[in-house]
Amino acid sequence: MWVREDERVPPDDVLQLLQQLVSDPRYLTGEAKFPRRLRLDEADRIAGWLQDEVDRGVEYRTASILAEGGQLACKRGCNNCCEEPIMIFRPEVARVARWLDRPENAEVRAAFRAAYPAWRDRQGDTPARLSATFVNRPDRYVEAHIQAWSKRILCAFNVDGECSIYPVRPIVCRVGHALDTSEHCHGAATQPARRAEFVPLDQFVARTRKLLGAAHNAARGPKAQVEALCTAVYELLPPTPRLA
Repeated sequence: MWVREDERVPPDDVLQLLQQLVSDPRYLTGEAKFPRRLRLDEADRIAGWLQDEVDRGVEYRTASILAEGGQLACKRGCNNCCEEPIMIFRPEVARVARWLDRPENAEVRAAFRAAYPAWRDRQGDTPARLSATFVNRPDRYVEAHIQAWSKRILCAFNVDGECSIYPVRPIVCRVGHALDTSEHCHGAATQPARRAEFVPLDQFVARTRKLLGAAHNAARGPKAQVEALCTAVYELLPPTPRLA
């Protein structure tokens, strides 16, 4: 995927699903319904493979930056980007929810449930407005996103400065690395952070959005809309463990 001699293909089941999802461009827009409802475990598998590939791309990007004498500002405990509104598609929501549903992650799940009400109250109608803007005014979405970020509301999954769902965090949380300094890594910054760039990875991430969008519609998420990570996971989690 990232260099010619290191190309990989998805496992057979994931490859088959991806081929089906891209077989009709209307699956992405929601103009046509996928022949069946995509199961949560299938959505989880798709998101997991894409996230793994993004991680590989990030590794190549990091190596390239360091080889050229650059410096990444991101490090453990730096969490300004955790104040950014995380708006994603249903497959990545399913991946987080199913991970939280495992018995070994009961403590993380309980901490999230306890933190969510305060996060929801501080956000107000912002998640709903961002979802609507994404569909109805895409030209204004970035502006609305930054405005929401400027409120500096920490993600409900952030515990003591660290991501509690790090192994299954969404792709947007994996790729946004800053160069040189993290001083400008927040929505209220007067100038933007200098972001790490790597064309092959940037192109792949753009393709993942289309794949995840089509899978979102196939899983019967809100038609062609991104969802707020915390809200969507909270609503998808059952009252007691064992998510189907």
